[in-house]
Formats: sequence, C-alpha cells, structure tokens
Amino acid sequence: MLINHAIFFKKYVVTAMNIKNCLQLSKWILSTAILFILTACEGIRPPGSDRLIARAENHYLYLSDISRKFESFTSKEDSIIRVNDFINNWARQKLLYEKSLINLPQDKISELTELVDNYESSLFRNAYKEFVLKSSMDTIMQQSLNQAYYERNKQNFILNEPVYRIRHISFPLDNVDRGEIINRFKRFNAEDVFFLDSLSFQFSSYFLADSIWLNQLEITEQMSFLNLNERSKFLKSPNYFEVEDSLALYLYQLVDRLDRGNVAPLTYVKSTIRDIVFNKRKIEFLKSFDNDILQDAIKFKKFEKY
Repeated sequence: MLINHAIFFKKYVVTAMNIKNCLQLSKWILSTAILFILTACEGIRPPGSDRLIARAENHYLYLSDISRKFESFTSKEDSIIRVNDFINNWARQKLLYEKSLINLPQDKISELTELVDNYESSLFRNAYKEFVLKSSMDTIMQQSLNQAYYERNKQNFILNEPVYRIRHISFPLDNVDRGEIINRFKRFNAEDVFFLDSLSFQFSSYFLADSIWLNQLEITEQMSFLNLNERSKFLKSPNYFEVEDSLALYLYQLVDRLDRGNVAPLTYVKSTIRDIVFNKRKIEFLKSFDNDILQDAIKFKKFEKY
C-alpha cells in the first residue's frame, strides 16, 4: 500500500513538474511571440519616431498618414470627428480588401490582378514618355517652335473680339505720394515700374503687366470700378484716364487695342500654340519611341527571343 502511495506521489510530482514546465514553456512561447510581433511592428514602422495609430489585418496607419490628409481643423471637436471618420474609413477599405482576397474566386482575383498590373504599367509608361518628351524640348526650343508655327499659321488665329493692353492702379485719396505716383504711372519706364511695384502695398488694386493682352471679360474684371459709359470711352483708343470717388483715385492707361478680325498677337495665343506644337511633337515622338526602346534593348542584350 505504501508502495502504491509512493508511486502515486511520484507520478503526481512528475505531472505537477510537467505542468509547471508546460506553463513555463507556454510563457516563453508567448513572450517570444510578443517580442516577435513588436519586432515586426518596428520593422514596418517608417523611419523616425512616427506613431502607430491603427491596424487593420496587416495594414498599418501612422500619424504621418493622417497629418498629410488634414492641414487644419475648425475646432477640437471637429478634429476628433474628422480623424475618427478617416481612421474608420481607412479600416473598412483595408478589411474589405482583405476579405475580397479570401472570398473571391481565384480566377476573379487573377483577372483583377492582371487589370491592376496593366493599369499600373500603363501609368508608368505614359509618365515616362511625357518626361522624355518634355526633357527633349527645352524652353528655347519650345519658343522657337512656337514662333515658327505662329508665323506659318497666322491666318488661323484671327480675333473674334477686341483685345487690349492696359495698366491701372488705385490708391486712397490722401496718399502722400499721389503726385509722384501719377507722374511715374504715365511715364512708366523701367525705373518707374520698380518704384510703383515697391509701393504696391499702398494700392487698393493694381495691374502693371501691360504687355499682356486681355479680352472683353478680362477687361471688365480689371476695370470693375468704371461704369459702362466710362469703360466704353476709355477703350476707344490708347489714352490715359482718371476716375475719382469718395474712397480712391483710379489711374488707367490703355496701351494698345486690336479689333476683331485682326491677327491675334503671339502672346495672346501662346498657350494654344504651345499645346498644338507639343501635341504634334508628341505624335511624331510616339511613332518612333516604342520602336527605339525595342531596338535599344536588342542592341544591349536586354531583350531576347527564344
């Protein structure tokens, strides 16, 4: 009987020791797993001390990701609501994406993956072609091509409305530099332009770029302080014009005018011509670019057929 008790006690001790060892092993495994997860998290953390905000499956959201989305908030409550909505929406998207990978048929996943790959490849190819094309057309070359195209096709750029070159400024009636401002505005040499520009903080409004041609709508916006009769009188022919009200003095100078039916100035149609020339060059470029890429790859052993 004593022997049986001794055997039972020995088995109990061994079992207890085994349980203790198992518990210690389990704790070790758990600790190792936590350490592994923490290490993994550190591995996916961006450089620096970026703060981890949320996780959805194997996707991680950091503070910098949120900071890039929100520049300012109207209040603390607003910031909490907007950021929380952003985090929840981010999580929904990531979780839905992961579930789609698990539950969609494999052939559908393969089809979508191919579409994504093709779209990504197309974006990079087109961006690279645009980059090479723009790099090959420096500013001087672009201006030369624009000028040549304009000279060859002037009759395609006939004005369908008058265009004008003007300058104007307005300033308070009590401005101490009133006399000098008027004189310099009328004379308008390089030194005068610098002087007026340096005083621009004193002006209620100003437009000194009198080399730019403006259409009827743009003129109306620039001359909003004039009534219709004053505007019509001012725009008849190049002249200097002053208007005064209870708040300010308005100075206007009509530098030049071109009527409907005239050939549009190059500067007025510059952006249109630039687009036309660029697109023509692009078409010519694309005709040879793809073939050149293939021939270069063959030449330098980067492409082979087996």
